[in-house]
Amino acid sequence: MPLAARLLLAFGLVAIIATAFVGLTLREASREIIESGFADRIAAAHAGVRQQLVWEAEALRDLLPPLCQHDTFVDKAHVELERTKGDPDAMDPGSRIALRRQVPSQAKALRLDELALVASNGTVLAAEDASRIGARAPRLAELIKAPGGAPRLRAATAKAGGEPSLEVHCALSRHGVTIGLVGARRIGPVLARVGDAYHVRLTAATEGQPAPRSSEAEVVRVLDIAEIPGLDVVASVSREPLRQALARLDRAIALTGATVLAIALGIAVVLARSLSRPIAALARETREVMSGAPRRVEGRGGREIADLAAAFNATIDELAAMRKRLAATERIAARREVARQIAHEIKNPLAPIRAAVETLRRLRQREDPAFDDYFEEATSTVLNEVHRIANIVTEFTRFARLPAPNLEPVDLVAVARGVVTLHAAPAGEAMVTETRGTGGAAPPRVELVADPIPRVSADRDQMIQVLTNLVQNGLDAAGAIRRDPRVSVTIGPLPNDRVRIVVRDNGPGVAEDMVPRLFEPYATSKEKGTGLGLAIAQRIVFEHGGEISYRKAQKGGAVFEIWLPVGGPPLLEKPPGETTVRPRGPEAP
Repeated sequence: MPLAARLLLAFGLVAIIATAFVGLTLREASREIIESGFADRIAAAHAGVRQQLVWEAEALRDLLPPLCQHDTFVDKAHVELERTKGDPDAMDPGSRIALRRQVPSQAKALRLDELALVASNGTVLAAEDASRIGARAPRLAELIKAPGGAPRLRAATAKAGGEPSLEVHCALSRHGVTIGLVGARRIGPVLARVGDAYHVRLTAATEGQPAPRSSEAEVVRVLDIAEIPGLDVVASVSREPLRQALARLDRAIALTGATVLAIALGIAVVLARSLSRPIAALARETREVMSGAPRRVEGRGGREIADLAAAFNATIDELAAMRKRLAATERIAARREVARQIAHEIKNPLAPIRAAVETLRRLRQREDPAFDDYFEEATSTVLNEVHRIANIVTEFTRFARLPAPNLEPVDLVAVARGVVTLHAAPAGEAMVTETRGTGGAAPPRVELVADPIPRVSADRDQMIQVLTNLVQNGLDAAGAIRRDPRVSVTIGPLPNDRVRIVVRDNGPGVAEDMVPRLFEPYATSKEKGTGLGLAIAQRIVFEHGGEISYRKAQKGGAVFEIWLPVGGPPLLEKPPGETTVRPRGPEAP
């Protein structure tokens, strides 16, 4: 790992750890403060609800007795019951209708949620809820027989909306007839009013149900109201404010941490530059050496850097000498190979030239009459073979003087499409062949299948030359044995920033004895071929930093595959400059 990266990592870790430690400590302290605030609010709500419920109980205790003692509608109801000897069903209908109107008015005036006028047998004579009139309630009959006093807690009922109430009563007994008033006020509104004041949700605990517990969503406490026996109030506070506060704190900590990290990384960058500048300079110089002509580098910044530069310079000197020796050896070997190939190829046409000249000399010495007749044939043979030798020399010269690639971003798909279009059968020719029936040969078919690939750093003209050679060879080989010669060109991407070009034909393929010498100059199975096409193609591909190979297709035919790097040939394989020695390949004449 580079020194700069190590410093950045170290400073970054220190900043992150410090921020995390301070942030977590601050976060936990904030949580405790907010949690204590919840407890304070619940305690204040407890005191407030106790005070309000005690006040409600005191007010209810003195609310109904005056009605039983002095109110006229109670006296009238009692007189009517005396007349019927306590039988509610025998009461005058007019009196009962009057009571049904008066009791709801009294309940509303006294702010009671429930108010019922009850006979001694529990029959409801009148109530704020008309559905209760005429019903018999034994509990109410027992209640009005008991002495009045402080309000009592009544458990939650469906009538009370599922919540408990404070219930009070009073009774009027004369001449053996008893009549009473039973009123109730729900404690839910009281709890809601006090809870809103302290931002605490207050509900009456349900009798027989387990006490609720605190959770991640809310803080729960059960409050005991000693002044009202049997009443427990559940106080709960949502933790949502805590979550929001912690979320804001987390964002602040993250922003602070990012700022601290940026400052730490800035300091690390400055320190890394001061420490690694000599090393970076040496690395830059070594990269320049690897991409250009060998030269010495200078080490600055300390004895260790100087020793490293000296060792590198010694290595570069030795490498340059080795490259020069290798290049000289390769040039000698290449010249020997070229000389051997030229001698071999020229030797063949020299034999008929020699035979023709020797025959002419013999006929001339004998003054043979056939001299004139043979002269035309012999000179024609000599001229043809001399022309053949000239072609051999020209082809070898073209092979030896193949220029270095002129690299530029090239769209290989467009290049291949142009080559395929050039070799595809014209539409008119295809139509003529089709009208002739199956007796005639089908026009050559060349197709292109391409996947999206990036532009490749290559020589456009040389790529056209390679593809043209491979496509034409495929058509020639397939057309020699088939009526429907076909060539397929496939282009697609490869891993490691490479592309692949596959040229496949439906011909007979390359003979087994020719495969080892397929890319050698003058290795050909064609009658009129020079054998330099594939050799030139291989040299072009190699100078582009790629590879070319041959394999036989499973269903017959030849398959040539080319792999090219997207970025072009490696730097060390670029054409040599004035002081750069090329590491491989024969030197152009």
